[in-house]
Amino acid sequence: MESHNTTTQSPGQHNPLDTGDPNNWPLPASILAGSIIVGVFQPLFLVVSLGTLIWIGFLCRSYSRRLFGLASDKRRLEDKIKRAQLLAARLQSILESADVPILTTNNNGSIIQANLAAKLILGSGRPLIGEHFDSLITQNAVHELERLARSGESGHARLELPVGGDMRIFDVAANPITNTRGAVCTFTDITELSHSATLKADFAANASHELRTPIASILAAIQTLEGPAKNDPAMIQRLIQMISSNASRLDLIVKDLLDLSKLESTLVPVVLTDVNLADLVEQSSLAFSSACERRGLTIETRINPECSIITSNESMLELILPNLIGNATKFAHENTTITIHAESIAIGIDPENPLPDGLDGTRGVRIGVRDEGIGIPLSQQQRIFERFYQVDEARDGSSARRGTGLGLAIVKHAARSLGGSVRLKSIHQQGTTMIVELPGCVSDIGKNADSTP
Repeated sequence: MESHNTTTQSPGQHNPLDTGDPNNWPLPASILAGSIIVGVFQPLFLVVSLGTLIWIGFLCRSYSRRLFGLASDKRRLEDKIKRAQLLAARLQSILESADVPILTTNNNGSIIQANLAAKLILGSGRPLIGEHFDSLITQNAVHELERLARSGESGHARLELPVGGDMRIFDVAANPITNTRGAVCTFTDITELSHSATLKADFAANASHELRTPIASILAAIQTLEGPAKNDPAMIQRLIQMISSNASRLDLIVKDLLDLSKLESTLVPVVLTDVNLADLVEQSSLAFSSACERRGLTIETRINPECSIITSNESMLELILPNLIGNATKFAHENTTITIHAESIAIGIDPENPLPDGLDGTRGVRIGVRDEGIGIPLSQQQRIFERFYQVDEARDGSSARRGTGLGLAIVKHAARSLGGSVRLKSIHQQGTTMIVELPGCVSDIGKNADSTP
């Protein structure tokens, strides 16, 4: 018997018995119709009709299998498409959620993807898709960085851009995209980090300067004592006073540096106790009684009874109050009044500067120290809390008012350690008000509490 499994077929030819070919339907259908018609006259052809029906049955089964296979393939493709769409949506969601501007370019340098941060920061809110990278960024170093990334070389560059009225510094990282000859560029805002590095450099320079001056004076005095002034009692007395004065200044600088170092340390816990704010303000004011008497100054205190007792750290308050009162006595005009006031108010909590454990009061305290003095120039008001930064010499050239330049930096860090903040209001030649706000330290509120912020 001849086997159909050995039947060979050359390319381009159709086997009429191949049930997988959809073009086989006309042939059995024609045979079946013809056999039925002829079978009316010749019954033998009805046998042919029966065979043809069997053939059509095989065709139906083959088509059913093919349709089932196609349906399965369709479902698998649909599942793959859904998974790909889900993955693309997830990646897009992650990209849009990033607060760092991210741009993707193709092999021509045109932007093909930009997240929301890139649109807001780099494009001022406009869509960036389709724009050329070089037209968006104007600095040649960043252009070259992106071009090198498209050729397969990663790199970094620094970019300065105006954002929201301020100059921001970005670290731009460009990396190649595998197999597409495109690039992905990430813009990381390093403004605060850059400013921190600058402040550290300034701190080292300023600290060296502040320490060098008294040390040089002491050394010069010692050399004079060992030389020309050896037998001059009057000069010896003057030089001893100079050495004593500069040694005291060095001691004060070192003390302030140690205080600042302790405040900046996160390892030192903040111990809270009940503090009598009214008594503490009075004690701090008494320390400057001689300076006030010499300059004809009057210190007036206005402590709201509802915040006379607060929950806080007494040591930190002893750093805050003397520094503020001391500055007021230095820069107030003679024969004027320095006002120290404290009131209980509702103060919001800064999520980036949480309260110390144990502060759970419903309200806080606002402490203000106001002088009627020479004021602080507007251009320098944001810098006065920097370590060693001083503006007194620029205002009046007086060295008698010169401090260590660390007082307000200590106030700032002490206030932050208590979950609070410090700010100022100053008008040239009219005076300055230093304001410290400490949230959560007042728990018992009277009926007539002053809630005016």
